[in-house]
Amino acid sequence: MTARPLTPREAALAGLLHDLGKLAQRAHPDETALRDAYRGQDFQGLEAALLPSGEHGRYTHRHALWTDFFFETVPAHWPDGLDLERLRGAAIRHHKPACAEDWIVAEADRLASGLERKKRDEEAEAAATGRAGFREAELVALVPRLDLGLGAPPAQAFRHAAEPLTAASLLPTSPQPGGQAERLRRLWDAWCEGWQGFALREGLPAYRFEQSLIALSERLLWAVPSSTVDQPDVSLHDHALAVAAIGSALAAFHAAAGDWAEASIRNRRQPKFRLVALDLSGIQSALFRLAGSSGAARVLRARSFLIAELVASAVQAVRERLGAPAASVLISAGGKAELLVAATADLEARLEDARAELDRWMIAHWQGDLALNLAASEPFPATVFEERGRGFPAVRAGLAARLEEAKHRPFQGWRSGGPDFVGTGVIAAPFGADGACVTCGVRPAVVQTALDGASRCVVCDAAYRFGQRLPKVQGFALVDHAAMDGEDAAAETVPMPFGFALVPWLARGAEAKRTVTFDVKGDAGSALPRPKAYVPLIDDPEAPRYRALGLDARGTLEAPPEAGDLMTFAHIAAEALEEDEHGGFRGRALLGILKADVDRLGQIFTRGLGEDRSPARTAQLSRLIDGYFARRLPALLERAFPATYTVYAGGDDLLLVTPWRHALPLALELREDFSAFAGGNPNLSLSAGIAFVHPQHPIALAAAEAEEMLEGAKDAGRNRLGLFGRALSWAEAKATLVLAEALDSALRDESLPPTFLHRMRGFAAMRDRVGTDSERSGDRAWAARWGYQRARFLDRAKREAREELAQLLDRAVPPPGVAVEADTEIAMTIALWRNR
Repeated sequence: MTARPLTPREAALAGLLHDLGKLAQRAHPDETALRDAYRGQDFQGLEAALLPSGEHGRYTHRHALWTDFFFETVPAHWPDGLDLERLRGAAIRHHKPACAEDWIVAEADRLASGLERKKRDEEAEAAATGRAGFREAELVALVPRLDLGLGAPPAQAFRHAAEPLTAASLLPTSPQPGGQAERLRRLWDAWCEGWQGFALREGLPAYRFEQSLIALSERLLWAVPSSTVDQPDVSLHDHALAVAAIGSALAAFHAAAGDWAEASIRNRRQPKFRLVALDLSGIQSALFRLAGSSGAARVLRARSFLIAELVASAVQAVRERLGAPAASVLISAGGKAELLVAATADLEARLEDARAELDRWMIAHWQGDLALNLAASEPFPATVFEERGRGFPAVRAGLAARLEEAKHRPFQGWRSGGPDFVGTGVIAAPFGADGACVTCGVRPAVVQTALDGASRCVVCDAAYRFGQRLPKVQGFALVDHAAMDGEDAAAETVPMPFGFALVPWLARGAEAKRTVTFDVKGDAGSALPRPKAYVPLIDDPEAPRYRALGLDARGTLEAPPEAGDLMTFAHIAAEALEEDEHGGFRGRALLGILKADVDRLGQIFTRGLGEDRSPARTAQLSRLIDGYFARRLPALLERAFPATYTVYAGGDDLLLVTPWRHALPLALELREDFSAFAGGNPNLSLSAGIAFVHPQHPIALAAAEAEEMLEGAKDAGRNRLGLFGRALSWAEAKATLVLAEALDSALRDESLPPTFLHRMRGFAAMRDRVGTDSERSGDRAWAARWGYQRARFLDRAKREAREELAQLLDRAVPPPGVAVEADTEIAMTIALWRNR
């Protein structure tokens, strides 16, 4: 039988919704609501049409009925151009296809999780004794189960309860028996409400409809297990997204081939698929290219945001040129993305056209500072997905090699018709009368920014303008640049590749390509909810600590700061000052630059999942790790370290600017929280580096110094913290902070003079140098000389304080042969800096 073609977007939507019945089924205590919905209809006929029979003659896969229940009972204004009958049929008949086109989603469902068709799960669903059990099953947490052979993963069973995606729910917990059915009921109600927020909007284009559906699925289905018995560690969202990606690629392939025969669709040996990757290179150098420190905080935050949006816009444009729907994006994090597309004959030509247009835009705007690299895998057959995806990692490895090759030959689309250019970096361009851009200092100034009248290059002008709005804006939209008319529109517009532009407001009508809201708690409607990177805002511009440093309205040479403005780096440094008993301030107004990333991330993806590396599981792991930095970190900063500025956080790394005395506590809190996210799994760890700098220190150099500290921590064995040129284990770092706090208290109550603490630091340094290449003459006499100084000091101390002081001195400068828990030199330095 030959069916009418199912479009790639219809296949994607059917794939996204095909297992929604699992949520509806688990949310209801029995089938009363289901049968009521079909009262007066041939319910038995519907069962026969949708459900296969099990070994004992009972119908199985009853969730397919509940998927149809969703279509039947939850209203929607489906976008024009979609054939709802075909879409619905493909979604509800994925276990019992009635025609060839139904096999598109049916095959995708069987392939998505590596053919892990869960017979035990299906039997439990059908059996009377299993119904309550599958309603109580929780999602097994994936991250605590990763295994690189660095230590046994925790024996404790960690779970994610069925809750909406939040910073709190990302943390795995112990099983919570007895409450899952009620949580699922609330999720079903939330799904119906969220669905109607965009699906009842008339005139919403199909591409926006799909984007909103994916966002709703991620928010509500991320912790609902797809299977409840066999493999309850893949979420319903990630399974559905994998089905949508595979199904849309199958539909596109067979549409291009003009072959919709069932045998052809079910042929798994024919190469029908390709992976396409995008990777942004040059991020660090482009991000920190600043001619001075004035306004750096505002420009950096906007530049980091716009660089991320550059990738998102490019991904959207490339997949549209390939005819792929939004569900084709398997992974998108940290400046990288992977798409699953059809292996059509014209794919290479389409990629070349996209590459040429993208390269020309990147040269025109970034002048070689950033490069977006494109690569595609060899065509591969569906057999790659079989046996739980064991062939899929090999395809990804081949794609990674091609992408690495593309990085070494950037701007091929631009070079093919232009000058001979090899390498990366800013490409020389003629300077006009306005000279170099005042912000980056390397690109020609071609625009006069209306906000301050300064002359800038195109990208720095956009960053300066957008940075002014970003802390307070509610959201933004991606629109066609050509549709933006007028001076007011030009002042709000940020150009993006492929004729797109960003505008900083929540929605731009149905014609917007994408709308995003930073409100992740309320009803997003058709906008895509996205957590905003945390940045600190000024509460009181006239705060005494700011006045003390001349940062208030009377002391600043620029426009006076206002409440709600973004903190400058000078304001952040001022937060390190501590009020003394006389109403003044003590300490140093310095910054701590904290850089951290996940250890062995490449191995985590290639080995951490063991033999089970299906597309759904790989995508889920990427989303969870990215979600930690993008969602959980901002909540941690807002709660415990509110004066911290996020330069970037996402993918697997972060760069933060914080008051210097907050840097070590922040690093320790971050490590503890990340360990909790991993369930204490020794195979997933974090390394970090801290640099301490003056607020006027060039941020590019500061970031490089933090990177150097991070590399030192990794070179020392990973899972460590680098600071002051040393690599400490996290236990040593914690002991160092505890000792620094004790020394600070002694300085404050004047039982320990700063002069003597300086002397102690000298003896600690002598002790540490003994036996090393840095040993100096006289270092071996440290113990005798220190013993004399210690005794004299204690003799002069108040009698009632001597015992406590003696214990503190022995912790700070332990006697010979006593193990050193803390880095005593660093602890003393911290205490002295806090009391300057």
